[in-house]
Amino acid sequence: FNLIFQTHIFEMASLISLYQNGSPFDTSNPKRVIRDTAVEFMATSVFIYFGTLSAGSTGAVILDGVNETNVAKLLPIAIAFGITITVLVYAIGHITGGHMNPGVSLLMFLRREMSFKKMLCYWLAQFTGAMLGSAIVLGSTTKYFNQREFNLGATTLDVNTTPLNGFLLELMGSFFFYFVIAQTALDKKGIATSSIPPLAIGWSLVITHICLIPFTGCGVNPARTFGPSMINCMSGRCSSSVVGPAYWVYYVAPFLASFLVAEVTCWLQWTEEDDTVEKEEKNSDDKLLVEA
Repeated sequence: FNLIFQTHIFEMASLISLYQNGSPFDTSNPKRVIRDTAVEFMATSVFIYFGTLSAGSTGAVILDGVNETNVAKLLPIAIAFGITITVLVYAIGHITGGHMNPGVSLLMFLRREMSFKKMLCYWLAQFTGAMLGSAIVLGSTTKYFNQREFNLGATTLDVNTTPLNGFLLELMGSFFFYFVIAQTALDKKGIATSSIPPLAIGWSLVITHICLIPFTGCGVNPARTFGPSMINCMSGRCSSSVVGPAYWVYYVAPFLASFLVAEVTCWLQWTEEDDTVEKEEKNSDDKLLVEA
């Protein structure tokens, strides 16, 4: 009994186990080491960025040059966007993929998940659909719209946010959102075949809105910016805060993020063939051991 007890103690002691057995040889594949190291670097950077950014955003006051809005109202807005995208992806994901975002459609094209012609069809549907949605909002809130600077929820930069600030914020927000989409909905080695991706996608949008609303209004979707801005202009409310010098931010940043996410996620599959070969070799070795 004492021998068994001592043996288990030695097995449980990590330093002794390391001395007796040595560390695992997990650097035999340089490509995988580079990939895993880069992934950890990127994930830690994104985690710290959004975590610390929220500390500033949740204590801010939204200023659009006319009004002040207490940022406490951003949580219901963020949750509304997140839950809406979640339930819609569940509803139409099996039909169209549930893009509802030209940036996502561009990502799918770059990942060879759809053709260029179909992407253009999706873009047409998304931009015009956004206009229709904003027009319905206008029709639903006419008196409210006329009495207050509601702007149909248009995305505008805070007065203390420069166009460059806005570009970086929208780029980071879009990258985070699109990366979650790619890694949960497209990666067949992950959870893509389960019913979980819409939840991850929705929560990532909640996080993005909580962090970005006080600074940019949170676009991360060119159609989401296009719809309210165009209906505002068509109704005679095309102010410089709605369509101004920084209007380009809400288009360039998401589309650039699409390209970056496509490159990064394809690069993450760099070792896929090596993993497959290694798995087949391991299965072959296991089979030989069983037969022996």
